Amino acid sequence: MKLVYTIVLGLICTSIGYAAEPIKAWQGGRVVVQTKHLIPAMKNGEGYGDKYTFNADFGERGDMYFSLTITNLGFGDHKMEAKGRVTLDGHTFRWKRKLDDDEWKSQSGQLNIKAGPATLSGTPDRLVFTAVSGNDRMNLVFTPIAKPWRPRNGRVLFGADRKVSDYTIFPLSSVAGVVTVSGVAKDVKGTGFGTRSWSEVAVYDQARWTLEFRGIADDMTFYMREISPTSAYEGKRIAYVLMTKGDQVVFESFDYTFTPTSLFTDAQHENRYRVPESFTLLSKDASDSARLMRGKFEKKKLRSRSDELKSMNSALRMIVSRFSKPVSYSYETDFLVEVKHAAGVERISGTGRYDMFHLNK
Repeated sequence: MKLVYTIVLGLICTSIGYAAEPIKAWQGGRVVVQTKHLIPAMKNGEGYGDKYTFNADFGERGDMYFSLTITNLGFGDHKMEAKGRVTLDGHTFRWKRKLDDDEWKSQSGQLNIKAGPATLSGTPDRLVFTAVSGNDRMNLVFTPIAKPWRPRNGRVLFGADRKVSDYTIFPLSSVAGVVTVSGVAKDVKGTGFGTRSWSEVAVYDQARWTLEFRGIADDMTFYMREISPTSAYEGKRIAYVLMTKGDQVVFESFDYTFTPTSLFTDAQHENRYRVPESFTLLSKDASDSARLMRGKFEKKKLRSRSDELKSMNSALRMIVSRFSKPVSYSYETDFLVEVKHAAGVERISGTGRYDMFHLNK
């Protein structure tokens, strides 16, 4: 993830005694995902960013990663980065293209993005992904198993001016299509998942750190995310938990008890970031307080640690490092989650992916 930092005015205000700005998260009831929730927001302002990230798993044959990112960072607005990767039967091809605002297109009123070698189109009930790299290409269709989901209205409002961050989750989809490898077309099937988010507030202005976990087992999924606000904003948990089975929501919550059972301190970094590598969760369902969730998450292995400043060019690194020291940590994590309700207990277990992203102390 590329990091772009703008000065956090709220930090200055806090230092001279002003109250932290308010946060309003996940208001109202659950909203049905519509095409309008997937169309690029195309906001102005340096902090605006828009991101689509989707993955597919073809079992032993391979996998797919697809990303579109729109940003206003630096000179010019609505710049696009389209990148991704397909691995199939031992062959891997990739694409990556950076485009100015006049080099990519989005159709008004529809989800239909054409960004260099990649396209994304469709509706919440059917997403179509294509990409081309030399003689290799893909054409995949995602059809939801678990319905697309938003945490209530899907929005967090930051500050008195109510700047928006917006979230849509695709917990689990069936995936089918054709991947052409060196001119040979091959049918593929698998499962997939993804997220689409956009914000008027850059993540480094929003958060000191973020974490998320995703686990999938057969037709069940478990997903959690939390954003810890910067001192510019009131210290309110911005979080959600989602568990699905088939096309049903088994559990959803916007608060929980998070208890680290194993902590890692990053001695390589000057900020000595602390990462809960193993932890437990306890929570009550947002609409049914008798529906209880408990989860246990145990580190299996560290997949990667990335000091994000090192991946930036020197000019960008000089700007960002004045305000943020970002490092990301990614783990394979064994998990067991149980939801107790009137009809019994639902369980999901396996190995999932856990990511923590520190932006500053």
